[in-house]
Amino acid sequence: MFMSTASRIAALLALLTLAGCGDRNDGGDYFPLTPGSQWQYRVERTTMDGVRHLRYLIEVSAPAPQQAADVRSRVTLDGQRYTYKLTDEGIYRLGVQRQRGPQLAEDTQQQLVMPAKLALDQQWQGRSSTAVLESSAPPWESLFRVQVPIEMHYRVASLDADVTTPAGDFDHCLLVSGRGTAATDFGSGIGTASIEVTSYEWYAPTVGLVRMEHHERTSAKALSAGAVVMELDSWSHP
Repeated sequence: MFMSTASRIAALLALLTLAGCGDRNDGGDYFPLTPGSQWQYRVERTTMDGVRHLRYLIEVSAPAPQQAADVRSRVTLDGQRYTYKLTDEGIYRLGVQRQRGPQLAEDTQQQLVMPAKLALDQQWQGRSSTAVLESSAPPWESLFRVQVPIEMHYRVASLDADVTTPAGDFDHCLLVSGRGTAATDFGSGIGTASIEVTSYEWYAPTVGLVRMEHHERTSAKALSAGAVVMELDSWSHP
């Protein structure tokens, strides 16, 4: 499946990030969902073709009249909508709607994004996807992209991390690390190869995601590695 660069970054961020509202060390404390809140990020996207610098904007939309009180939605600048539900067990992503040409595509596969309570070394399973394994170098005559689902193993690496971003310095952050592996048949003369994905996400209390690193490596020499680094540039809450 092929997606635009903006769509791939949006999908990646939705799979990695938290959502909700609550007390300190509750998952939701690290991503406020007040309608009207906005976050703008600087994105550095590295593939075998080089480095691209992008901007990414996400905001919390106003609830629809028929929307349940425990449901929240976030939308991206290009109109993608991600829906979450707050439960006693944690925060679940209910689905995503993406505009693909004139048609609206919807993914209703649910997954736990973050447990309700957070503790050092706490672990859980989740899903991600490759986003930067691509190249237009020979032997391909056009851009060759790989999108492979990855089962991820997440861990709370720190509840007191410090991080510096273009938006400023943030203390006492939640740091979540992730790792996943898969084997896939790339085709196109590459054959079967292993993929390893690692991620690091920093969340500041009452602010939200302030930095994210997503690294992809593969044993295929023709399509070896890629990375996405996102840093908070600005944010606002009503």
